Amino acid sequence: MGFLMGLLLGAIAALLYSPKAGEEMREEMRTRGDDLKKRADDLQRIAQRLAGEAQTKGKELVDDAKQEWSGSRTAETTGSTTRSGRSSGTPTGTA
Repeated sequence: MGFLMGLLLGAIAALLYSPKAGEEMREEMRTRGDDLKKRADDLQRIAQRLAGEAQTKGKELVDDAKQEWSGSRTAETTGSTTRSGRSSGTPTGTA
């Protein structure tokens, strides 16, 4: 956003200091302003699309993490593995 503001201010400064007639300068400023507005609108649409995609991906990652967490909690409660990763049916140190 700061980049666009700097670009706009730079364009205005360049136009104001250029040696052109008043009507010609106003027309050029109008044209450049329209171009900048179109670019800003395009960038806004792109940013909104990327934000939507990021939100969707974030939800997918949260859902995946919940499923993994739920799966690991289920395995712990059934006694198939302990926190150390050993089978709960075999005592330590015996073969």
